[in-house]
Amino acid sequence: MAANLVKFDELGKLPRTVQLQRLDEGQGVEATMVAHQAKWHKTCMLQYNNTMLRRAEKRLIASSSAFGSTDNVSGKRARTHSSEATTSGTSCFFCGKSGTETLHEVATFQVDTRVRKCAAQVGDNELMARLSMGDMVALEAKYHSKCLLALYYRAKTTVEAEQKTDHEGVMSRIVLAELVLYIEETHLEEGTAPVFRLADLAKLYTTRMEELGVALCKKVNSTRLKERLLAQLPGLRSQSKGRDVLLAFDEDIGEALGKACEQDCETEAVHLARAAQIVRRYMFEDTDRFRGSFPGGCQEDSVPNVLVAMVNMVLDGPSIKNQSHSSSRQAALSIAQLLKFNSVKQSRKQGATKTQEPPAVRHSTSQETPLPTYVGLMLHAETRKRGLVDKLFSLGLSISYDRVIFCHRAI
Repeated sequence: MAANLVKFDELGKLPRTVQLQRLDEGQGVEATMVAHQAKWHKTCMLQYNNTMLRRAEKRLIASSSAFGSTDNVSGKRARTHSSEATTSGTSCFFCGKSGTETLHEVATFQVDTRVRKCAAQVGDNELMARLSMGDMVALEAKYHSKCLLALYYRAKTTVEAEQKTDHEGVMSRIVLAELVLYIEETHLEEGTAPVFRLADLAKLYTTRMEELGVALCKKVNSTRLKERLLAQLPGLRSQSKGRDVLLAFDEDIGEALGKACEQDCETEAVHLARAAQIVRRYMFEDTDRFRGSFPGGCQEDSVPNVLVAMVNMVLDGPSIKNQSHSSSRQAALSIAQLLKFNSVKQSRKQGATKTQEPPAVRHSTSQETPLPTYVGLMLHAETRKRGLVDKLFSLGLSISYDRVIFCHRAI
């Protein structure tokens, strides 16, 4: 380290704030550093390692040959030529400006890796083109702190917006399915060809989206909603009457409904399997643990909205009108909590003998929901009977007795 510092000083590459002669007490720089037990940051040491020294010597030779000089060059002249030949290195890698703010040099590959990831996330083609020239450490890239933080923030907001868009897309498809089923059921119940106002359907769609926790930033596009409904209902036709758009079934609706009502067991089984996969994916992505209390809204926060929507459709029917006026909200939450509590990523294998009892379900604490936790704690507080708690645990309605004791001690 001391030898490299001396060579950097000879090349004129040390910062002005570093006065190497003050580190020499008569026996050399290395002896002074050992005597005073010198310490340094790892990132600072990387700026003066052997690799950086070789690069500095190559730049000095290149700048000397550019001016037609093959003789030894003094330290002062080397600094002047280097600064003139590398004026691009004095500007920010992101904004291209030097300004009066401090420029920091990239010294670790972690920064280079994260910058490349953020550039790909925000889709900055200009920045990705500059990064294609090499890694930022080799390019000796410099940057303003606020420019680097601005890139990180843009990438974070982009990822969050994509996640929010994905959630809205799933909820939008669920609500559209409910709206389609409402139209079909209305036609079947009334026995005549009913007429639907597009404005009323858009209002039902907006209300249901808000009930599922999706905050719509702008008004629902009625034209787009009409096109989605027409694509899902082949027999539906749109007619304009003044400012209103009316939707009604044509005279061939009987044949269309006959085809739609044909039951195919294999198709239904595939639909059920796919629906189970979707719900399980959301259940295992959403994890929450018991923190010693049951704050308001803990039941809603413990289960994904997709699972609650599925249980509501099973209890009250998939019609959007039934969902909007559902009175079984708590029942749906309770069932959803028990489903998540008893779900496992991979079931345990059963023994080889037929008489052997099936293996007990091992519950993960990340899948615990407020309902079984509350039931176990309440039963223990009221009865103090282990057998009763374990019985409900075997039925999948409560946490185990050992877990109850652990929670009591944690509280």
